[in-house]
Amino acid sequence: MTIKNQFQEIIDFLEVNKSKKISSILDEVKILASKKQNSKCFEVDEDGKVTRIFCYYHKQWEDLDTHEYGTKKHSSSGYNSMCKIGVRNWTSQQNEKKKALTNLLSDLTSGTISVDDLPQIQLEIEENSKRIVPL
Repeated sequence: MTIKNQFQEIIDFLEVNKSKKISSILDEVKILASKKQNSKCFEVDEDGKVTRIFCYYHKQWEDLDTHEYGTKKHSSSGYNSMCKIGVRNWTSQQNEKKKALTNLLSDLTSGTISVDDLPQIQLEIEENSKRIVPL
């Protein structure tokens, strides 16, 4: 019988403890079966007001007092995961990447670049799209 990956840990635990009564291991099974909580990417003060957010773009904690964040209705913090500067930089980098990849074909057909240069150029384009512009 094939066991789904998400239940394998529970099955292994039950196999090891199959001689025990259910009541003695039920709490441990519940812990294994409970939904794992993701780490929070924001901090709140005593009043429940969001004070800091871990910016997905800059990969650092930023205070809402000093960095501007857009609101996002359906997020747990109520804010976007990137500051407005990060969103602008990320969007511009993705647009540059798209243009550069589009231009590769025309550069290849015109002979500006060779087929041998293609993997290195693609790697450079990808690296440029992932660079972080510091604040």
